[in-house]
Amino acid sequence: MLGAAACALGAVAVLLLLPSPGGTQAQPRSREQIRMVLTRRLPKRAQAADHEEAAQLLRQLSALLSSGRGEAQAWADLRDHWARTKPEHAIASIARQIAASHIAGVGTSEALSRLLGSAEGNGEEGRGQTELRRTLRRLLAVARLSETTGAPLAHLIERLAASLDDAAELRASIQSASAGPRLTQLILTLLPVGGVLLGHLMGAQPLQALTSSAAGLGCLALGLLFLGAGRLWSRAMIRAVEARI
Repeated sequence: MLGAAACALGAVAVLLLLPSPGGTQAQPRSREQIRMVLTRRLPKRAQAADHEEAAQLLRQLSALLSSGRGEAQAWADLRDHWARTKPEHAIASIARQIAASHIAGVGTSEALSRLLGSAEGNGEEGRGQTELRRTLRRLLAVARLSETTGAPLAHLIERLAASLDDAAELRASIQSASAGPRLTQLILTLLPVGGVLLGHLMGAQPLQALTSSAAGLGCLALGLLFLGAGRLWSRAMIRAVEARI
């Protein structure tokens, strides 16, 4: 019975040491899947790729507008470009929908407003925003600003793309700075395991001492509790810093 209890406590410790699983993102093919892309929080690597593609979209749109194309033609060119390169990507579907809205006589700001409104229509506003969704929100804001003030839309979009690059640099700096605390967290988590292994090598039989009596099991349970609480606490502090970017 004591051995089973020790195994159970060990299993709990292993589960606490395991990193939280990250989901993968499917390639969108429909409006419903686009809505899921715009409302789903992604793993860090997917967020970085999402940011790069969102900035790429802004720079392409700014370049097309600066070349003299109108908004309708610019979105049509973006639709054709993304249809050739990444036809299954969310941006391809977004460009296709906005280009279709222009054909129907709806401007960029109204098309973006409808697209974002459909993503928020099912009560998912509080689930967090992906980089693509934040980019579309900012693009909607600058499009409305351009319509209201007459400011060149291409210039505003270029400034928006530059701000995304600055935010990406800040995010990379914070993630680099958090590498040290993460390593410290791992070392402190593995120290008790190393102590037990070292005790075995020295012939002290620490597991036998921990599992052969009620006092030993109590110490083992308390140690695992403190170990798990410390890991969860440090993980929460690191994530609280990273969540601000």
